[in-house]
Amino acid sequence: MSALLPLHLRHLGATLALPDPASLRLLARHELLSSWCQRRLLEELASAELPPEAHADPSMPADDGPEAQLLAYCRRSGLDNVEDLEEWRRARGLSLEELEQLVSFDTRLARVSHWIWSQEVPGLFLQRRGEFDQVVLTMLRLHDPDLATELYFQLQEGEYSFHELVERHANEADRLRRGVVGPVPVNRLNPLLTRVVRRYQPGELIPPLDINGVVHLIQVDSHQPGRLDDQLRGQLLTECRNRWQREQLLLLRERLMQRATPVEIVS
Repeated sequence: MSALLPLHLRHLGATLALPDPASLRLLARHELLSSWCQRRLLEELASAELPPEAHADPSMPADDGPEAQLLAYCRRSGLDNVEDLEEWRRARGLSLEELEQLVSFDTRLARVSHWIWSQEVPGLFLQRRGEFDQVVLTMLRLHDPDLATELYFQLQEGEYSFHELVERHANEADRLRRGVVGPVPVNRLNPLLTRVVRRYQPGELIPPLDINGVVHLIQVDSHQPGRLDDQLRGQLLTECRNRWQREQLLLLRERLMQRATPVEIVS
């Protein structure tokens, strides 16, 4: 658990105010209780007060201010302008304060999450670095094992290039991308393919590989070591926040079970 997680959030699931029993049953009846619990936990997290030093952190996600947040919310909601948003607010009976909380939610959540968990991200990356290695492959998928074997030997002998065989034998989707797959994280490939690909160097041809009844001819084009870029930082930060949320949902589940509420909270 992060040392920067405020005390009141460490066991939030055990203290979060719940709706009255009738409202709980209504949420459960419409299969909305799980969503309500998840959203309320994140709202409490987003409302946590940041210490002064957090605002001086140059890596902190920017707070673009109310006007920019309003416009961004309009775009996400498919509204043309702020006037449409005002009509949308009135139709839903939201106060101006409630609307402000709604449109600033993503920004507040991102800033609080960054402050609490960003220091854990480099360590997580180092622990799991191999998971984020990426690979680029040229791949030809065939349903005829004999044809696959024949083409494999033709490639070895240099009779054809891989791309020539893709043009001749691949399906339309594979031809459009010239058989190229990636860059893709190695651990997102089929588990069998992941194990095989790690054994081959760029430029090497993998013998025909049967995966779920489809024979794959594969050439490894490049291996790219995982890098802790902004996208991966965001992914690991979200994982940290999701882990906290799952822990709190378990606490909420226990409380609801004690109330004998006939619902299931998704963890």
